[in-house]
Amino acid sequence: MNVFSFDIAGDMAFFKKNDANDMVYTSYNFLHKPVTLGIIGAILGISGYSKSKSNQHPDFYTNLMDMKIAILPHYEKPLKKVITGFNNASGLASRSTKKQGETWQIREQILMGEPEIRYTVIILNNDSIQDNLMSNLKHLLKNRESEYPLYFGKNEFFAYHEKYQEYEATPLSDTEASVCSLIKTGDENTTIFRETTFENFDPFERTSNKGYTIFEYLPYDFDERGFYKKDMFVLTQREIIIKDKTGFYTLVTKNGGEPFNVQFI
Repeated sequence: MNVFSFDIAGDMAFFKKNDANDMVYTSYNFLHKPVTLGIIGAILGISGYSKSKSNQHPDFYTNLMDMKIAILPHYEKPLKKVITGFNNASGLASRSTKKQGETWQIREQILMGEPEIRYTVIILNNDSIQDNLMSNLKHLLKNRESEYPLYFGKNEFFAYHEKYQEYEATPLSDTEASVCSLIKTGDENTTIFRETTFENFDPFERTSNKGYTIFEYLPYDFDERGFYKKDMFVLTQREIIIKDKTGFYTLVTKNGGEPFNVQFI
């Protein structure tokens, strides 16, 4: 199984929620798959949204939508957020309102790195993407190159990639395991935490609840109209029960190291 990864990092980020109100534009806590595909598209030099209004999806999505990826955040709690403001004088922000052309005062919720925001993006090469795109992506990642500038959500928040790595991958065999990546949990048959009953409760037993657990409702795809599809995701150090192991793999770097588990989405 051909699996490889790279790190993407930057000082600040803004992963805009599409259901934010007009007062403050809020941000997701984590990098999600649609944004990740956009970053990979930028590395490859694939453009974003077409100027044609008939095309509901960005060009990078059209080329990369079948790519399976796992996202490993390098932090154990939600990032620090600050509210900042700026004036939008372009007239574009107000063109659909009665105040068309006026300057808007925008407030945004920005994620701050401590000292940086970093993710490992792992890609499963399952022959769903054109060979020339995949080979070019590997070449660019190995050489720390990118066709377009990279950024975390806004072009003010520059990002960079590094640490190309290759892995040996095998389908996950265990039904209970810890998973390092973001886990899509919306399907009842996918993942649950072990329930503790009164009979097996041990007040001195610490391992079952050891570590952090963070839930967030995140985009994972686009629908046919170009809107986000969303589901509940979790990042946790706890072991989970996996009923359906589709997409779960155990990885080991080709130069050795400890095995770890991820979910490709």
